[in-house]
Formats: sequence, C-alpha cells, structure tokens
Amino acid sequence: MYQKNRLLLPFLTDEDLDRIEATAHRLLAEVGIELQHARAQEMLHGMGCQVSGGRTLIPGDVVRWALDNVTPGVEFPRPDGRPGFTLGDGRVRFHNGGGQPFILDLHTGQRRLATLQDVADSTRLLDALPNVDQITPLVGPQDVPPDMIFVEATAAMLRNTDKPVSASAVDRPDDVPYLVEMAAARCGGREALRARPSMQVSVSPVSPLRFTADVAGAILAVAESGLPFHSLPAPSLGATGPVTLAGCLAQQHAEVLASLVLAAAARPGVPVVYCSRIGPIDPRTATSAWGGPEVGISGACAAQLAHRLGLPCDSYGLATSSPTVDAQHAYERLSNALVPALAGVDLLSGMGMAGNLAGGYEIAVIDDELVSLIKHIVAGVEVNDTTLAYDVMREVIPAGGAFVGALHTARQMRKGALWIPAISARGADAPAVMERARARAREILGHPHTKALPEDVDRHLDEILKRARRELMGS
Repeated sequence: MYQKNRLLLPFLTDEDLDRIEATAHRLLAEVGIELQHARAQEMLHGMGCQVSGGRTLIPGDVVRWALDNVTPGVEFPRPDGRPGFTLGDGRVRFHNGGGQPFILDLHTGQRRLATLQDVADSTRLLDALPNVDQITPLVGPQDVPPDMIFVEATAAMLRNTDKPVSASAVDRPDDVPYLVEMAAARCGGREALRARPSMQVSVSPVSPLRFTADVAGAILAVAESGLPFHSLPAPSLGATGPVTLAGCLAQQHAEVLASLVLAAAARPGVPVVYCSRIGPIDPRTATSAWGGPEVGISGACAAQLAHRLGLPCDSYGLATSSPTVDAQHAYERLSNALVPALAGVDLLSGMGMAGNLAGGYEIAVIDDELVSLIKHIVAGVEVNDTTLAYDVMREVIPAGGAFVGALHTARQMRKGALWIPAISARGADAPAVMERARARAREILGHPHTKALPEDVDRHLDEILKRARRELMGS
C-alpha cells in the first residue's frame, strides 16, 4: 500500500471522509454513469454492473474489486528509463500545467497563440528550473492541425527534457498508440517501456459522471498500453458539480472511482494516480474563478480521500484568476498551492500557467521561486543534536556571540537552513521580480540546447510523427 511519511494538516475528520465516500458509492450504485462506449459497457456488464435508463450502475463490490486491481502509481522514471522520483517519501513534487492555447510572449509580454516552438522552448526552460519535478507540454501548439496537437506537442516535449514527463490530457483513443510509440522510442523500445513505464497519461471524465465514447475509449487505451493512468475529473462548483465542497468532492470521488473501474477492467494491475481539479465559478459572471481558495482546499481534501484508498494524489494548486502577473496573481497562487502541500498532497500542478488560458515563460521562473519557498516550508523543522546547536552556543556565546563565523553556520547554510531566493528582490536597488524573471528565462533559452537526442531516437520520433499525420489526418 502507498504510505505517507510526513505530518499532515487534515481538513476532514474520519467521519467526514466516511460520509463523502459513502455518498460517492451511492452515486455510482443508484445514479450511475453515462457510458457511451459499447465495449466498456459490455465489460462492466460482465462484472455485474447494470444498465438502467441509459446509465450504467456500478455496485460497491465492483468498485472494491477495481481498487484491489489497480497499483499505486508512485514511480516516475525519466523518459530514457533512468530513475526519476518515487512518491511517498514525505516530499511534495511539482509539475507545470499544460495544453493552454496561448502564451505570454517573452519579449513583448503580450498574449499570443502558442506555437510548436513554444512547446520546445518552454520545455527547455522547465527542464532547467530546479524545482520543476515533472514536465508536460505547457501549451497546445496552434500552428499544427488540431488532430495533431497532442502528438506533436508530446514529441516536442520528449526532445527537450530528461525529467519525468506526462503527455497532455488525452481526450480520444486514437492518439494513445502514437504516445506509446514515442515513449518506447525514447526509452529503448517496447520491452524497456513495459519494464519501466516512462510517461504518465491523463484522461478527464466529463462532469457530472459522463464518459463519452472518446473518453472511455481513451481510458481503456491508456490502461491497455501499460502506461500509468491518471484520472483527471474537473467539476466546477455550482456548474458541473454541486456548489458545496462536500458534494463536489463526493461527485469527483465517484468520477475517479468509475475511471478506476474502467482502467482495472481493461488491465488489472494498471498503475494509477488520483487527481483533483475542482474549481469554483464566479456567481456574478458564471465564469471559472480558478483563483478562489476552494481550489487549494479541495486539493487538500482530495489528498485525504486518495490516501485512504492507498493512492497518491495530484491536485491543482498554482492557480489564479488574475489576467496579469500582479499581486493578486501572487497571493492566489501561493494560498492555493501551500494549503494542499501542507495537507499532504503528492503532486501539485499549475507551474507556468497564467489566469487567461495562457502559459508564460516568466511565470514559470516566478513559480520555480514560489515552489522553492513552499518546499522549504513543507520540509518543516529538523530537531536533532546538530540543529539544536548546544555545543555551538556554548562556544560562541561566551566568545562574543558572533555566530556568522562559526563552522556550524556555514555547514548548515549549505544544507539549506535558510531559504535563499534566486530572483526575489532583497535590497532597495534590486530589480523588480518580473524583470529578473524575464532576464532569467532569456538567459536559459539563450544557451545552446544540450539535451539533443541520439540520432536514431530522433529519427524514430520523426517516423512516428509522419505516420500519425498520414493516419490521423488522412494525408
């Protein structure tokens, strides 16, 4: 079973969790899911699910079987199969958001349509930032045909990083074989990929409790491929889910459980991650309000629900509603990320995302700073003989009290006793953070590309793209 090691700040009591879980099970058993995929319907019917009024009812024993037949997705290798990181060691990891159609231009600061070159450049930037643990294509390139966006973006990402990776959220099964082939090409072939699945893939059910033919087909395709599956529902409070957090958490929990039933039915033992993307709407405008504190609170609660199932949790956290990089942008992102981080979530998403369907180079740099701050806070306070420093105090205090010259100070500083910012202003004459962030992004992207792939791997990716263009677009 998946275990957590660090202390948690729980939002929900055990009784609260019991009631949310019970409500989710009632939803699946009595309301059911809208399942528009014939093979998936047959699979679930064979497991004891009933179809009534166009909805597939999933009884509790089927859910329990599914939970017994999925594996916690805790291993996150690098694209070439080398070890990356393993969840459950008491640390929180961070990854960028993905798939946005716009980018904030690094030179003008203006929002424009994202390109395939932006996928490559933003991946290079994220690869260089020390606090980005996993990478997904930050933007959806708008200069390629719509049928090729996911495949082209994944190839561009794989060519520009050796950090653990995730494909953009898949919304149709046709893309999955090409993603699998590219992951295999990058890590040394199908056998190597089966032995150490090196790319994560997410699929989003349509809230509330709706699994279209494409969504269900994509879940089956990902599970059958052997790649780790992330269930990524995104109900909106008061729109596609109840306005109350308890109700929306119960609905989201039911959507995750239904996804796991489909994945386990397709391939027992599939590695999975529980994801949370609950977001509020502004009741005055009926538009999404991703900067609301409900994003962070729901992520914290989802972590408790996921860990009860023995699964790791990936939640959205670096979220804002601000259309510009301003004070609102900063305080909304900090609160929505810090709360679930302190509550024990394993992965937090959103680095590099603006609040207007855009990614941003300078935002990624600022977020790297913000994440380093959160990681420092979450690490807590280490108490042992060395950090208590009695012997140091006994020596330094009678000698004048100047700790700055003590060897203990230098050693502990090197170990990270104090948080040292990279771009934050400290001093009256320091440049503004935005200015320093843009300069840092330009500096990174101005260096020669050093992550070039072996020629045979690069050629293999080209062949996969060529075949995808022919088969997906008929050209």
